Amino acid sequence: MSKVLLVGKGYPDRGGIPTFLHTLQGGELGQLHDITFLNVAHFGTPEGGEVTAGNIGRTLQDARRVFRMAKGQDVVHLHSALAPAVTVARAGLLAAAGRLRGAKVIVHAHGGNIETWLTSRRTRLLMRLAMLPASHVVAVWSAGERTLAGALGSAKVSLIDNGVDVERFVPAAVDHRPPRILYVGLLTPRKGVLDLIEASRLLKQDGVEHELLLVGGMPDEGPEAAAPVLAAADGVAQLLGTRPPEEMPAAYADADLFCLPSWWEAMPLSVLEAMAAGLPVVASDVGDVSRLVTPECGAVVPVKDPVRLAAALRTLLADPELRRQQGEASRKRAVEHFSSSATALAIDRVFHDVRR
Repeated sequence: MSKVLLVGKGYPDRGGIPTFLHTLQGGELGQLHDITFLNVAHFGTPEGGEVTAGNIGRTLQDARRVFRMAKGQDVVHLHSALAPAVTVARAGLLAAAGRLRGAKVIVHAHGGNIETWLTSRRTRLLMRLAMLPASHVVAVWSAGERTLAGALGSAKVSLIDNGVDVERFVPAAVDHRPPRILYVGLLTPRKGVLDLIEASRLLKQDGVEHELLLVGGMPDEGPEAAAPVLAAADGVAQLLGTRPPEEMPAAYADADLFCLPSWWEAMPLSVLEAMAAGLPVVASDVGDVSRLVTPECGAVVPVKDPVRLAAALRTLLADPELRRQQGEASRKRAVEHFSSSATALAIDRVFHDVRR
Protein backbone atom coordinates (compact mmCIF):
# COMPACT_ATOMS: atom_id res chain seq x y z
CA MET A 1 0.00 0.00 0.00
CA SER A 2 1.30 3.45 -0.98
CA LYS A 3 0.46 6.81 0.52
CA VAL A 4 -1.00 8.80 -2.36
CA LEU A 5 -1.86 12.49 -2.60
CA LEU A 6 -4.59 12.77 -5.24
CA VAL A 7 -4.66 16.29 -6.72
CA GLY A 8 -7.42 17.59 -8.97
CA LYS A 9 -10.68 19.48 -9.25
CA GLY A 10 -13.63 18.12 -7.32
CA TYR A 11 -16.79 19.89 -6.15
CA PRO A 12 -18.05 22.47 -7.15
CA ASP A 13 -16.64 21.53 -10.55
CA ARG A 14 -18.64 19.09 -12.65
CA GLY A 15 -17.38 17.12 -15.61
CA GLY A 16 -15.00 14.33 -16.51
CA ILE A 17 -12.13 14.98 -14.10
CA PRO A 18 -14.27 15.47 -10.95
CA THR A 19 -16.27 12.36 -11.84
CA PHE A 20 -13.10 10.36 -12.43
CA LEU A 21 -11.59 11.47 -9.11
CA HIS A 22 -14.79 10.60 -7.26
CA THR A 23 -14.71 7.10 -8.77
CA LEU A 24 -11.04 6.58 -7.89
CA GLN A 25 -11.51 7.53 -4.25
CA GLY A 26 -14.59 5.40 -3.74
CA GLY A 27 -13.46 2.41 -5.77
CA GLU A 28 -10.83 -0.27 -5.76
CA LEU A 29 -7.88 2.14 -5.86
CA GLY A 30 -9.04 3.62 -2.57
CA GLN A 31 -8.96 0.13 -1.07
CA LEU A 32 -5.47 -0.64 -2.38
CA HIS A 33 -3.81 2.62 -1.27
CA ASP A 34 -4.01 5.26 1.46
CA ILE A 35 -5.41 8.17 -0.57
CA THR A 36 -5.61 11.80 0.56
CA PHE A 37 -7.53 14.12 -1.78
CA LEU A 38 -6.48 17.73 -2.40
CA ASN A 39 -9.33 19.55 -4.14
CA VAL A 40 -7.98 22.45 -6.23
CA ALA A 41 -11.36 23.60 -7.53
CA HIS A 42 -12.60 27.06 -6.59
CA PHE A 43 -16.03 28.61 -6.15
CA GLY A 44 -15.55 31.77 -8.22
CA THR A 45 -16.21 32.49 -11.87
CA PRO A 46 -14.36 29.96 -14.08
CA GLU A 47 -11.29 31.35 -15.87
CA GLY A 48 -9.96 28.14 -17.40
CA GLY A 49 -6.91 28.45 -19.67
CA GLU A 50 -6.50 32.21 -19.13
CA VAL A 51 -3.63 34.25 -17.70
CA THR A 52 -5.42 36.21 -14.99
CA ALA A 53 -4.39 37.52 -11.60
CA GLY A 54 -6.87 35.13 -10.02
CA ASN A 55 -5.45 32.10 -11.82
CA ILE A 56 -1.87 33.04 -11.00
CA GLY A 57 -2.71 33.55 -7.34
CA ARG A 58 -4.63 30.28 -7.11
CA THR A 59 -1.82 28.37 -8.85
CA LEU A 60 0.76 29.66 -6.37
CA GLN A 61 -1.55 28.87 -3.48
CA ASP A 62 -2.23 25.37 -4.80
CA ALA A 63 1.49 24.74 -5.29
CA ARG A 64 2.06 25.64 -1.64
CA ARG A 65 -0.74 23.29 -0.62
CA VAL A 66 0.75 20.44 -2.68
CA PHE A 67 4.18 21.10 -1.16
CA ARG A 68 2.75 21.05 2.36
CA MET A 69 0.52 17.99 1.90
CA ALA A 70 3.04 15.95 -0.12
CA LYS A 71 5.23 15.53 2.96
CA GLY A 72 5.39 11.83 3.79
CA GLN A 73 3.51 10.81 0.64
CA ASP A 74 4.90 8.17 -1.71
CA VAL A 75 3.07 9.37 -4.82
CA VAL A 76 1.47 12.62 -5.96
CA HIS A 77 -1.17 11.75 -8.54
CA LEU A 78 -1.99 14.97 -10.39
CA HIS A 79 -4.97 15.26 -12.77
CA SER A 80 -5.06 17.95 -15.46
CA ALA A 81 -6.43 18.73 -18.91
CA LEU A 82 -2.76 19.42 -19.77
CA ALA A 83 -3.58 22.00 -22.46
CA PRO A 84 -3.35 24.87 -23.32
CA ALA A 85 -0.08 26.53 -22.24
CA VAL A 86 -1.42 28.07 -19.01
CA THR A 87 -2.77 24.69 -17.87
CA VAL A 88 0.50 22.93 -18.75
CA ALA A 89 2.54 25.49 -16.80
CA ARG A 90 0.22 25.13 -13.81
CA ALA A 91 0.51 21.33 -13.89
CA GLY A 92 4.29 21.61 -14.08
CA LEU A 93 4.44 23.88 -11.03
CA LEU A 94 2.23 21.57 -8.98
CA ALA A 95 4.27 18.56 -10.11
CA ALA A 96 7.49 20.33 -9.06
CA ALA A 97 6.00 21.07 -5.62
CA GLY A 98 5.30 17.37 -5.11
CA ARG A 99 8.69 16.28 -6.42
CA LEU A 100 10.52 18.70 -4.11
CA ARG A 101 8.94 16.83 -1.19
CA GLY A 102 10.50 13.59 -2.42
CA ALA A 103 7.31 12.04 -3.78
CA LYS A 104 7.07 10.34 -7.15
CA VAL A 105 4.75 12.37 -9.40
CA ILE A 106 2.28 10.95 -11.92
CA VAL A 107 0.43 13.37 -14.19
CA HIS A 108 -2.87 12.08 -15.55
CA ALA A 109 -3.80 13.91 -18.78
CA HIS A 110 -7.52 14.21 -19.56
CA GLY A 111 -7.76 17.03 -22.14
CA GLY A 112 -9.03 16.01 -25.56
CA ASN A 113 -7.48 19.05 -27.25
CA ILE A 114 -3.89 18.03 -26.46
CA GLU A 115 -3.48 16.45 -29.89
CA THR A 116 -4.39 19.70 -31.68
CA TRP A 117 -2.46 21.97 -29.29
CA LEU A 118 0.77 19.98 -28.91
CA THR A 119 1.85 20.36 -32.53
CA SER A 120 4.60 22.98 -32.60
CA ARG A 121 8.21 23.02 -31.47
CA ARG A 122 7.36 25.67 -28.87
CA THR A 123 4.49 23.73 -27.29
CA ARG A 124 6.49 20.49 -27.23
CA LEU A 125 9.36 22.29 -25.48
CA LEU A 126 6.96 23.74 -22.92
CA MET A 127 5.49 20.28 -22.29
CA ARG A 128 8.94 18.71 -21.82
CA LEU A 129 10.00 21.40 -19.35
CA ALA A 130 6.75 21.28 -17.40
CA MET A 131 6.81 17.48 -17.14
CA LEU A 132 10.45 17.21 -15.97
CA PRO A 133 9.33 16.68 -12.33
CA ALA A 134 6.94 13.89 -13.36
CA SER A 135 8.04 10.27 -13.20
CA HIS A 136 5.25 9.21 -15.54
CA VAL A 137 2.42 10.69 -17.62
CA VAL A 138 -0.84 8.83 -18.22
CA ALA A 139 -3.10 9.54 -21.19
CA VAL A 140 -6.71 8.41 -21.24
CA TRP A 141 -7.06 8.07 -25.03
CA SER A 142 -4.91 6.64 -27.79
CA ALA A 143 -4.22 9.80 -29.83
CA GLY A 144 -3.25 11.60 -26.62
CA GLU A 145 -0.80 8.83 -25.79
CA ARG A 146 0.82 9.11 -29.23
CA THR A 147 0.99 12.92 -29.08
CA LEU A 148 2.45 13.03 -25.57
CA ALA A 149 4.92 10.24 -26.37
CA GLY A 150 6.10 12.29 -29.35
CA ALA A 151 6.98 15.14 -27.00
CA LEU A 152 8.11 13.25 -23.89
CA GLY A 153 9.30 9.89 -25.19
CA SER A 154 7.37 6.63 -25.20
CA ALA A 155 9.00 5.35 -22.00
CA LYS A 156 7.45 8.17 -19.97
CA VAL A 157 3.88 7.87 -21.30
CA SER A 158 1.26 5.14 -21.13
CA LEU A 159 -2.42 4.71 -21.97
CA ILE A 160 -4.96 3.82 -19.29
CA ASP A 161 -8.58 3.70 -20.41
CA ASN A 162 -11.17 5.56 -18.39
CA GLY A 163 -13.50 3.29 -16.49
CA VAL A 164 -16.96 3.51 -14.98
CA ASP A 165 -18.41 1.90 -11.87
CA VAL A 166 -20.78 -0.43 -13.70
CA GLU A 167 -22.52 -1.47 -10.49
CA ARG A 168 -23.87 2.05 -9.93
CA PHE A 169 -25.76 2.23 -13.21
CA VAL A 170 -28.84 0.06 -13.66
CA PRO A 171 -30.59 -0.05 -17.06
CA ALA A 172 -34.19 1.16 -16.92
CA ALA A 173 -36.97 -0.85 -18.54
CA VAL A 174 -39.10 2.22 -19.29
CA ASP A 175 -39.81 3.51 -22.79
CA HIS A 176 -40.86 7.14 -22.58
CA ARG A 177 -43.42 8.71 -24.90
CA PRO A 178 -42.11 10.75 -26.60
CA PRO A 179 -38.56 9.33 -26.37
CA ARG A 180 -36.01 11.34 -24.40
CA ILE A 181 -32.56 12.33 -25.68
CA LEU A 182 -30.09 13.02 -22.87
CA TYR A 183 -26.96 15.19 -23.04
CA VAL A 184 -24.56 15.35 -20.07
CA GLY A 185 -21.70 17.84 -20.08
CA LEU A 186 -20.71 21.47 -19.84
CA LEU A 187 -23.02 23.96 -21.54
CA THR A 188 -20.62 25.31 -24.15
CA PRO A 189 -20.53 25.32 -27.96
CA ARG A 190 -17.33 23.22 -28.01
CA LYS A 191 -19.34 20.35 -26.56
CA GLY A 192 -21.55 20.44 -29.65
CA VAL A 193 -24.66 21.45 -27.72
CA LEU A 194 -25.67 23.99 -30.36
CA ASP A 195 -25.35 21.25 -33.00
CA LEU A 196 -27.58 19.00 -30.89
CA ILE A 197 -30.17 21.74 -30.44
CA GLU A 198 -30.18 22.34 -34.20
CA ALA A 199 -30.54 18.60 -34.86
CA SER A 200 -33.48 18.53 -32.43
CA ARG A 201 -35.08 21.44 -34.27
CA LEU A 202 -34.69 19.63 -37.62
CA LEU A 203 -36.26 16.47 -36.19
CA LYS A 204 -39.27 18.33 -34.79
CA GLN A 205 -39.63 20.18 -38.07
CA ASP A 206 -39.98 16.75 -39.72
CA GLY A 207 -42.55 15.62 -37.16
CA VAL A 208 -40.20 13.38 -35.13
CA GLU A 209 -41.45 13.86 -31.58
CA HIS A 210 -38.94 13.72 -28.73
CA GLU A 211 -37.72 15.55 -25.63
CA LEU A 212 -34.21 16.96 -25.29
CA LEU A 213 -32.76 16.93 -21.76
CA LEU A 214 -29.56 18.85 -20.99
CA VAL A 215 -27.71 18.05 -17.75
CA GLY A 216 -24.75 20.34 -17.17
CA GLY A 217 -23.48 23.64 -15.92
CA MET A 218 -21.01 26.45 -16.37
CA PRO A 219 -18.03 25.70 -18.64
CA ASP A 220 -14.42 26.32 -17.67
CA GLU A 221 -14.31 29.32 -20.02
CA GLY A 222 -16.87 31.19 -17.95
CA PRO A 223 -20.47 32.41 -18.39
CA GLU A 224 -19.80 34.02 -21.78
CA ALA A 225 -19.31 30.58 -23.32
CA ALA A 226 -22.59 29.31 -21.88
CA ALA A 227 -24.65 32.29 -23.08
CA PRO A 228 -25.29 31.13 -26.69
CA VAL A 229 -26.25 27.64 -25.50
CA LEU A 230 -28.70 28.99 -22.93
CA ALA A 231 -30.26 31.27 -25.55
CA ALA A 232 -30.59 28.49 -28.14
CA ALA A 233 -32.04 26.03 -25.59
CA ASP A 234 -34.85 28.36 -24.58
CA GLY A 235 -38.13 26.67 -25.51
CA VAL A 236 -36.33 23.78 -27.23
CA ALA A 237 -34.62 21.77 -24.48
CA GLN A 238 -35.10 21.17 -20.77
CA LEU A 239 -32.19 22.59 -18.76
CA LEU A 240 -31.81 20.29 -15.74
CA GLY A 241 -28.70 21.91 -14.24
CA THR A 242 -25.82 20.02 -12.68
CA ARG A 243 -26.20 16.81 -10.70
CA PRO A 244 -23.94 15.37 -7.98
CA PRO A 245 -22.38 11.99 -8.87
CA GLU A 246 -24.82 10.06 -6.69
CA GLU A 247 -27.78 11.38 -8.73
CA MET A 248 -26.36 10.60 -12.18
CA PRO A 249 -27.63 6.97 -12.39
CA ALA A 250 -31.19 8.29 -12.04
CA ALA A 251 -30.56 10.90 -14.74
CA TYR A 252 -29.49 8.23 -17.24
CA ALA A 253 -32.35 5.93 -16.20
CA ASP A 254 -34.78 8.72 -17.05
CA ALA A 255 -33.68 8.81 -20.72
CA ASP A 256 -34.05 6.61 -23.81
CA LEU A 257 -30.83 7.45 -25.65
CA PHE A 258 -27.70 9.49 -25.08
CA CYS A 259 -25.99 12.04 -27.32
CA LEU A 260 -22.58 13.71 -27.04
CA PRO A 261 -21.73 15.71 -30.21
CA SER A 262 -18.49 17.31 -28.91
CA TRP A 263 -15.93 19.04 -31.11
CA TRP A 264 -13.15 17.34 -29.19
CA GLU A 265 -12.92 14.73 -26.44
CA ALA A 266 -10.47 12.21 -25.04
CA MET A 267 -12.38 9.23 -23.62
CA PRO A 268 -15.60 10.82 -22.35
CA LEU A 269 -16.88 9.40 -19.08
CA SER A 270 -20.42 10.52 -19.89
CA VAL A 271 -20.47 8.11 -22.84
CA LEU A 272 -19.21 5.29 -20.63
CA GLU A 273 -21.81 6.09 -17.96
CA ALA A 274 -24.58 6.10 -20.55
CA MET A 275 -23.39 2.77 -21.90
CA ALA A 276 -23.24 1.27 -18.41
CA ALA A 277 -26.81 2.53 -17.89
CA GLY A 278 -27.91 0.57 -20.94
CA LEU A 279 -28.49 3.48 -23.31
CA PRO A 280 -27.71 3.51 -27.03
CA VAL A 281 -25.27 6.31 -27.84
CA VAL A 282 -24.97 8.80 -30.70
CA ALA A 283 -21.70 10.73 -30.50
CA SER A 284 -19.27 12.64 -32.68
CA ASP A 285 -16.15 10.97 -34.03
CA VAL A 286 -13.57 12.52 -31.70
CA GLY A 287 -10.94 11.09 -29.36
CA ASP A 288 -11.57 7.41 -28.63
CA VAL A 289 -15.34 7.64 -29.04
CA SER A 290 -15.32 5.27 -32.02
CA ARG A 291 -13.44 2.74 -29.89
CA LEU A 292 -16.19 2.96 -27.27
CA VAL A 293 -19.29 3.19 -29.45
CA THR A 294 -19.27 0.27 -31.88
CA PRO A 295 -22.08 -0.04 -34.48
CA GLU A 296 -23.82 -2.49 -32.13
CA CYS A 297 -23.98 0.19 -29.42
CA GLY A 298 -25.13 3.21 -31.41
CA ALA A 299 -23.74 5.57 -34.03
CA VAL A 300 -20.67 7.78 -34.50
CA VAL A 301 -21.18 10.86 -36.69
CA PRO A 302 -18.95 13.63 -38.10
CA VAL A 303 -18.16 16.68 -35.97
CA LYS A 304 -20.24 19.85 -36.45
CA ASP A 305 -22.81 18.16 -38.72
CA PRO A 306 -26.34 18.67 -37.33
CA VAL A 307 -27.91 17.04 -40.41
CA ARG A 308 -26.01 13.75 -39.98
CA LEU A 309 -26.57 13.97 -36.24
CA ALA A 310 -30.32 14.34 -36.75
CA ALA A 311 -30.36 11.35 -39.13
CA ALA A 312 -28.64 9.10 -36.58
CA LEU A 313 -30.99 10.23 -33.82
CA ARG A 314 -34.03 9.77 -36.08
CA THR A 315 -33.19 6.10 -36.62
CA LEU A 316 -33.16 5.42 -32.88
CA LEU A 317 -36.12 7.60 -32.02
CA ALA A 318 -38.29 5.70 -34.51
CA ASP A 319 -37.36 2.19 -33.34
CA PRO A 320 -37.82 1.18 -29.67
CA GLU A 321 -36.59 -2.35 -30.34
CA LEU A 322 -33.35 -1.03 -31.87
CA ARG A 323 -32.88 1.19 -28.81
CA ARG A 324 -33.31 -1.85 -26.57
CA GLN A 325 -30.85 -3.99 -28.54
CA GLN A 326 -28.19 -1.30 -28.76
CA GLY A 327 -28.68 -0.39 -25.11
CA GLU A 328 -28.04 -4.00 -24.08
CA ALA A 329 -24.91 -4.10 -26.26
CA SER A 330 -23.71 -0.84 -24.72
CA ARG A 331 -24.12 -2.19 -21.20
CA LYS A 332 -22.30 -5.42 -22.10
CA ARG A 333 -19.39 -3.55 -23.67
CA ALA A 334 -18.98 -1.20 -20.69
CA VAL A 335 -19.01 -4.10 -18.23
CA GLU A 336 -16.54 -6.24 -20.19
CA HIS A 337 -14.06 -3.60 -21.33
CA PHE A 338 -14.38 -0.30 -19.43
CA SER A 339 -14.98 -0.98 -15.75
CA SER A 340 -13.54 1.24 -13.03
CA SER A 341 -11.94 -1.86 -11.48
CA ALA A 342 -9.80 -2.39 -14.59
CA THR A 343 -8.79 1.28 -14.55
CA ALA A 344 -7.88 1.11 -10.84
CA LEU A 345 -5.69 -1.96 -11.33
CA ALA A 346 -3.87 -0.30 -14.25
CA ILE A 347 -3.19 2.81 -12.14
CA ASP A 348 -2.05 0.58 -9.27
CA ARG A 349 0.58 -0.97 -11.58
CA VAL A 350 1.86 2.52 -12.46
CA PHE A 351 2.12 3.39 -8.77
CA HIS A 352 4.26 0.29 -8.17
CA ASP A 353 6.39 0.91 -11.27
CA VAL A 354 7.29 4.51 -10.39
CA ARG A 355 8.09 3.58 -6.78
CA ARG A 356 10.62 1.01 -8.03
